[in-house]
Formats: sequence, C-alpha cells, structure tokens
Amino acid sequence: MSEHAVLTRATPPRAPVRPSGLVRGLAIAATAATFLLVAIGALVRATDSGLGCPGWPKCFGRWLPPFRYHAVIEYSHRLTAFLDIVLIGVLAVVVVARYRGVRRVFVPSIAAAVLVVFQAILGAIVVEGNLHALLVTAHFMTAMILAGALTLATVGVFDPPSGPAERANRLARMAGVATALAFVLLAVGTYVRGEGASLAFPDWPLMNGRVVPHLGALRPALQFSHRALAAGVFVAVVVLAAGAWSERRSFAAVAALALTAAGLFVAQILVGAVNVWSRLSPAAVTAHVALAPLIWGALVATTVVARRSGEVR
Repeated sequence: MSEHAVLTRATPPRAPVRPSGLVRGLAIAATAATFLLVAIGALVRATDSGLGCPGWPKCFGRWLPPFRYHAVIEYSHRLTAFLDIVLIGVLAVVVVARYRGVRRVFVPSIAAAVLVVFQAILGAIVVEGNLHALLVTAHFMTAMILAGALTLATVGVFDPPSGPAERANRLARMAGVATALAFVLLAVGTYVRGEGASLAFPDWPLMNGRVVPHLGALRPALQFSHRALAAGVFVAVVVLAAGAWSERRSFAAVAALALTAAGLFVAQILVGAVNVWSRLSPAAVTAHVALAPLIWGALVATTVVARRSGEVR
C-alpha cells in the first residue's frame, strides 16, 4: 500500500466548518445596525439636524447631549455609527480568527470592514464638498454596497435547503436582474435628492398633469428618469416574486425573500407619492430613504439564496 493511501486512510477529510451562533448573531446585528444607521442618517438630513451637536465627539461639551430636538437626533446618529463600526469590526476579527476557510462569510465580512472605514472618510469629504450631489450619491451608494456585503455575510452563515439546480439558477438570474436594476435606481434616486429635484413635479403619479412631461431642464429630466426607472424595477420585482412563488414548494426561502422585496417596493411607491403630496415632510423623506436599503438587501439575499440553493452540497 502506498504512503499516500496510508495517510488518506489515517487522516479522513475534516468536515467543513459551520458558522457558530456567535458569528451568526454578529452578522445579523451588524447588518441591522447598518440599515438603522441609514434610516437615522435620513432623519438627520430631513430635519436639518446635521449641526444639532456643534462639537465632536462630545455634544455641547457633554457626553450626554442636552434634551433638544436636533441634538438628540444628531447624537443618536453618532452613537449608531459607533455601534455599527464596533459590530463590523468584531465580526471581522471573529471571522479572521475562526472562519478564514469559509469564503462566503470571510470575504464579505472583510469587505464590510474595509467599506465602513472608507464610508467614514467619504462622509468627511461630502461635508467638505458642501454636499455636492455626486459626492452625496457616492456616499449613499457606498452605504448600499456595505449593506449588500453584510447581507451576503448574514446569508452566508446559514445553509438554505437545496433544490433542483436548473430552477434555482433561473430564479437566481431573475433576482440578479432585479437587483442590478434596483442598484441603478438607488443611484438615480440619490442624485435626484442631491440635486434638489424631488419636487420637480408637484403632482403624482402624473408629472405636471402629463404622463410624459416637458423635459427641458435637468431637474424635470432627473425626476422623470427616476419615476420611469422605478416603474421598470417594479415590473422586474413583480416578475421575480411571481416566479419565486410558483417554486415555493422547492424554494420556500427564496419565495419569502422575493415576496418581502415586492411588498417593500409597493410600500416604497406609496411613500414616494406621499413625499410629493406632503411636500417632503421629514417623516415621508425618512421612510423613503429607510425603505431603500431594505429592498436592496432583500433582493441581494434573494439572489444569493437562490444561487446557493442550486449548489450541490
């Protein structure tokens, strides 16, 4: 018997490392904190609370802010950002120490750690750049990539049940198209907000009383593009949800995620209308921005779970 055969029989292959409850909890907590941070950031901007705490890291020279409207909002944003950075950092440390061989968890966790640092630096650049629309868009889209990376890590710590590979891949392709379109929509919507074009048309669903309005200026053209793209993404999400629902017996998790994305998108459309009707009330603006990463995260998760469900394990 050869030496290789003896070693093979003596040392059977080790079972793959399974993520523990600790790393699962950290991934979920970091992802939730990131979504919450986006929502509170939207509230800060919608209420003009960015200067609610003139000093840093203290607020009016105190570790606990005075009980004032803008100060409390701004300080909650700072605390949530600190918590988010800590959770992402701890997740990265645990993953490096124990799960370097689990690529589906290791890669997105390390990417998230790098992205959250880059996001903080970019945030400072945005302030120095006087909230230029392109910088605001870059900052928000970096946050979406960060949320996507954490969603990948969270999905990676769980093992979805497998199903027929061909049908799973079909769902993954449908979800991938919807996810890519949603990313473009997020970028356009952020640029619309950065350019102050959210009320380019005072009515909804029509635009100056027309389906296709006059587009002789930048702001009307941006708002029309945003609404047209949103309609296209909605169709893609509905097609995905219908396809996933038809395969719910084999891919229950994919169906649940796709239906969640569709439900959130319907809510987003209604909230978008309320933004126009209320003339950008802080509550409507905050809800509109907060729903965006939830839809994006649901679509990313749908894509990844569908793809992994078709893998032979």
